[in-house]
Parts: sequence; C-alpha cells; structure tokens
Amino acid sequence: LLLLLLLLLHLRLRLLPPPPPRHEHPGIRRRRRHHASHPRLPLPSMVLSRMSAVARRFPMLVGGCTLGTRYLIGDGITQTVIEGKKWKDCSLRRSVCFGIFGSIIGAGPLYWWFVTFLPKQYTFLPKWPAIFARSLTDAWVFMPFFYFPVFYQVKELVFWDGTRSIKEIPAIAAQKYRDGFVADTVSATKVCTPINMILFSHLVPGYLRIPALSAFGMVWVLTLSVRRGAYNPE
Repeated sequence: LLLLLLLLLHLRLRLLPPPPPRHEHPGIRRRRRHHASHPRLPLPSMVLSRMSAVARRFPMLVGGCTLGTRYLIGDGITQTVIEGKKWKDCSLRRSVCFGIFGSIIGAGPLYWWFVTFLPKQYTFLPKWPAIFARSLTDAWVFMPFFYFPVFYQVKELVFWDGTRSIKEIPAIAAQKYRDGFVADTVSATKVCTPINMILFSHLVPGYLRIPALSAFGMVWVLTLSVRRGAYNPE
C-alpha cells in the first residue's frame, strides 16, 4: 500500500501545473526564503517523500530488500493460507529460500533488466506495441534463461542436507530446470505479461520499477510458491 501511495504521489506531483508567479512584498519574500529550508509537510507526505528519496538514491538496495521481502512473505502466505498449514508445520527453510532468491534477483539482475536494458529496446515501435514486445521478451528470454536457472540452483543449495555431495547440486538443479522448462515458461507468460505491461508504461518511473514490481508481483510469487515451493529431493 505504501508503494502504491508513493506512485500516486509521484504522478500527482508530475501532473500538477507549476504555480503562477506572484508579486510579493520584499519582507514576505525574505521570510519565505528563511523558512524554505524547513518546510512543513503532512506526515504521510513526508514519509512518502523520504521513501522516494531513498529509492532514488539506492535503487538496487531498495529493489533487493523489497523483492526479497515480497518473496519471503508470499511463500509464508502460500504455506499458511493456500496450503492450510499451521505455523509450526511451515517450512522455514522454504521461506528463507524464497527470500534469498528474491534478494539476489532484485538487487542486481532484475534492476539492470527492467531499468537499464529492456526499456531501451523496441524504440522503433509505437508505444503500446513496444511495451507488449518488452513484456514478451521478459517472459520468453529473461524468465526461462536466467530467472528459473538461478531459482533452481538457489533452491537446491538452500535445501542441501549433506546426504549428497555438494558438487552434485548444479547437475540436479539443471535437470529439474529442464524438466519444468515448458510449464514454467507458460506460467510466466500468463502471469507476468500483464504485470510487465504496467511496469513498462510511463506510469511507473524507472527508480520505482523494482519496488512497484514487488507490490504488483505478489500474484506471481504465490504462483511460483504453489508450483515450485515444496522441495522434492528426487
């Protein structure tokens, strides 16, 4: 909710016309300059402004924290609400796996992909065809050839219990990735394409793209947790 309010504040500030110039008495102008360094803002606006400043200054750090938190909470919701488990029966290792994976993806690769690289592609197309092409490129390139390989590797590493050699983890993860390649790509296309079309539109500024992804993408986290959350050692 805070992220959505932040986006609304950003859009409101962009859409508001600049105030018309006013002719003031020199004394009033001096007093305004004196108090300009200490503006009095409502508390919600101040909090949202601070959040926006932090996201602008540390976009990758904020992206990793928000995405990791979203994956951690999303898996917890899946286990308790969707799967109907009690807290004592929930797998902490599974939730930690999702949190670590979300932090890794959000802190660097996803920021570069969504903010630096992909928005510059398909600039020769009209606005909405270009947005649709970027969304499909994400679902058909980034997700199957980077996102899911990293996910399976992190998952096997977190669930490693020592019964097998750690050297076998990459091969086991790669085999599970190949087995679920088609189903994972289809699922990513159905869920992520509408979300990406919102993210690539001009409604979301670049420095808020990863936090917005964390807010809008909870549906995808729940989908991934339901489909691939439970660990199967075979």
